[in-house]
Amino acid sequence: MEISQLQKSKYFYPLLFLSFSLLLYFQSIGYGYILDDTIVLDENKFVAKGFSGIWDILSKESFSGYFGEQQQLVAGARYRPLSIVSFAIEQGVVGKLPWLSHLINLLLYGFCAWLVFRLVQLLRFREEPKDIPWMALLAGIFFLAHPIHTEAVANIKGRDEIMCLMFSLLSIIYLIRDEKNSNTKDKVLASIWFFLALMSKENAITYLVVAPLVFYFFKNKSFGESIRLCFWLIFPAILFLIIRSSVIGFFFDNGQKITDLMNNPFVGMNSGQKMATIIYCLAWYLKLLVIPHPLTHDYYPYHVPKMNPLDILTIISFVVLLGISYFAFRLKNKHKIVWFSVLYFWVTISIVSNIVFPVGTFMNERFLFMPSLAFILTLVYFMHRYIFDSSAMVRKIAITFSALLLMFYVGKTMTRVPDWKDSMTLNLAGVKVSKNSARINLFTGVSYFQLYQKETDPVLKRKNLDLALRYIDRSLFIFPNYGQGLNMKAGILAEFHKMDKNLDLFLENIKEVILKRPDLAFIQEYFRFLMKDNANRMVLSLFCRDIGYQTFFKAQRRYDMGVLYMSMAKELRPYNQEYAEELAEIYDGWAKKSNISVQQREEFIKKAEVLRNPLLNIDVK
Repeated sequence: MEISQLQKSKYFYPLLFLSFSLLLYFQSIGYGYILDDTIVLDENKFVAKGFSGIWDILSKESFSGYFGEQQQLVAGARYRPLSIVSFAIEQGVVGKLPWLSHLINLLLYGFCAWLVFRLVQLLRFREEPKDIPWMALLAGIFFLAHPIHTEAVANIKGRDEIMCLMFSLLSIIYLIRDEKNSNTKDKVLASIWFFLALMSKENAITYLVVAPLVFYFFKNKSFGESIRLCFWLIFPAILFLIIRSSVIGFFFDNGQKITDLMNNPFVGMNSGQKMATIIYCLAWYLKLLVIPHPLTHDYYPYHVPKMNPLDILTIISFVVLLGISYFAFRLKNKHKIVWFSVLYFWVTISIVSNIVFPVGTFMNERFLFMPSLAFILTLVYFMHRYIFDSSAMVRKIAITFSALLLMFYVGKTMTRVPDWKDSMTLNLAGVKVSKNSARINLFTGVSYFQLYQKETDPVLKRKNLDLALRYIDRSLFIFPNYGQGLNMKAGILAEFHKMDKNLDLFLENIKEVILKRPDLAFIQEYFRFLMKDNANRMVLSLFCRDIGYQTFFKAQRRYDMGVLYMSMAKELRPYNQEYAEELAEIYDGWAKKSNISVQQREEFIKKAEVLRNPLLNIDVK
């Protein structure tokens, strides 16, 4: 069929991109829910209501449907309701069908690639020597094939990234249409698309800068005229900020101090280390755009290492970032698309870089979904240039390189997608790459613990429990005070005790956990369980006395924990006056603390008195 005949159908290119998207990601259609799908979809109470939950989704913080109320887990909270609304609509129409959610992601991704195609086609970065819009076609295809997008596409939760870019591109395309036709309808539609982009994810706010840059670079407009042409984007931006402010507060960073390392990876760093680590992450992002290998969903502490300003990798990263920006600026007259792409990258990555506000992790591959367009434009620009404006030899090299790179991207994407099949496969894939991440080691340990719980064969059960403990220990080696890791280790040690009935070994191992997190509810519950067996009482009482009196009181002056464990020791041996005297001593010490109320001081003194004189008629539980 002639090329011109193919182009006669306006559906040819959209169907081409949709088909390619399905080809690349068809495996994910059979997958279930994973990672944050639990929060935004699988166990979201508002989504479960279907259509009747839409107002709750729009009027509350994005995680409230899972937690029940607004949580301050990360700075600034989150308001990204549109993708969650789409999940509620799905459930309202057909119920909970993960395969449908995955399919919708693939279709939206294909449509997003077609919009990339249309934008490049409209802007005419280069003159096309033939009827086929080759540069636009290459841009759409390489955008679809790039492996960095697998997290946003194969994970249902990533729909917010897809919708954000999709509606942002639509807003610019309609602004370009308006610039040609001066049509009020196109202005209004551009505003609507931009509002929907903002409601998908806050990242769209960066297109307030991107849109004028498009007109300035590629429509030969002055900077002032470019801003005027994009003025219609201001109204939806203001409306979004008003809505966001009324729901969760105006500022993206509310100034709240997040002290949990897994929600603020910069805990414990000074300002120099923080900036050095951010610079290193930005260079890492560039590396992933050029060479997307290895890929992982986990960049938590300390897969990304803590950097110092004078570290050689920090210096190299800074030089690379500065060098690319400098040479792109120098080439702005000859290759203006390169300078535009660099500016686009810096603008769109800024909001997720931890420079503007903390995002809760060092970096993430899904954060590159919007900024990756900068690399795609630069890549296909030079491909097109060397394929069509060069000698026969250079053309052959360029075509060969382009074909091999596309094959690599396609192969990498199609082999990465199966990692998202379920939690176990994703964790095992992630822990191979992010070996120094406390979080992925914890999650892998949890996965093996879940296998242990399901397994019936005693040998396999113990093997899975051994593996669970190995990964949990690795997690705690990286982050010794990891609360979830310590809680998980306590649970695993309890399971080993149930198997082996070796109380001495259990107490020897659990002591390390107690010293770091003595307030863990599980430990207290399990001790209560052990106290029911009279055979455990003597060994357990000696242990609780040692850790309560000698460690927490004598060595650490932690009166609350001293009372907690010494009280258990006395409960196990209620008529031992020596235990009573030691518990009274702890209360005496606590009563002398300056940071307690008068009422508490009197209460502690009375408890010490009755412990020394048990004939006093006072309840001292």
